[in-house]
Amino acid sequence: MRDMTEGSPHSHLWRYALPLLLGNWLQLAYNAVDSIIAGRFIGKNALAAEGIASPVMNLVILAITGLCIGAGVLMSEYFGGKEWEQLRQSTATMLLCGTGVSVVAAVLCIAGTPGILKWMAVPEEIYDITVIYLRIIFLGMPFTFLYNALAAGLKSVGDSKTPLKFLAFSAILNAVLDLIFLGMFGFGIVCSAVTTVAAEAFSAVLACCYMLKNVKELWPSRGQWKIDRSISCGNESG
Repeated sequence: MRDMTEGSPHSHLWRYALPLLLGNWLQLAYNAVDSIIAGRFIGKNALAAEGIASPVMNLVILAITGLCIGAGVLMSEYFGGKEWEQLRQSTATMLLCGTGVSVVAAVLCIAGTPGILKWMAVPEEIYDITVIYLRIIFLGMPFTFLYNALAAGLKSVGDSKTPLKFLAFSAILNAVLDLIFLGMFGFGIVCSAVTTVAAEAFSAVLACCYMLKNVKELWPSRGQWKIDRSISCGNESG
C-alpha cells in the first residue's frame, strides 16, 4: 500500500500510471502472441476463429474491468479515509457480487454463443471451432473477473505494480503453454482456449494469495463474507 496524499503528486502519478499503461500494452501483446502461435501451429482456420472471437472477448473483458474500476473507486475512498472495516467489507461485497454476476454471465454467454456468431455471419468452415473456442473462454469468465477484482483492490490502495506482475506472469505462462501443447504436441484450438483460461486462473490464484498474505487490510474477516447492500447499490454514505 502507498499513501499518495504525501510527497510529490507528479511522482505518485507517474509511478502509478506507468504500470497501467504497460498493462494495457501487455494485454494487447497477450492476444497477439496467442494468435501468432495458433496461426503458426494449428493453421489459418484457427487463426481466423481466434480473430473473430477476439472482439467478443474484448467486450466481455472491458465490461468486467469497468465494474471492477467502479468498485475500486469506492474502495479507494475507504482507504483514503482509513475506514478499514468498510474497506474490507467492500472487498467482500465486490468479490461475492462479481463472482455471482460473472457466473450467470458466463452461462448466458455460453448458451448464446451460436446466436452471436450467426449474427456476426461467421463462415461455415470455421463456425464450429469458433463456437468451441468462445465457449471455453466464456467458461473462464469468473477467473477473469477474480483477477480484475483483486487487481482493482490493489490499485485502490496505490499498488499498480503488483497487478502488472501477475498479468505478465499470465501472459508468459499462456505463451509457454501454447508453445508446449500446440507447438510440441500439436493439439488444436480447444487446447489454445484451455491454456488461456488456465493462465488466467493461475494469475487470479496468485493475486488472491498475495492479497491474503501481504495486504490484510483489504482481506475480509470471516464475519464479513456477506453482501452489503448499501455498498453494492451505491447507497453508502461517507
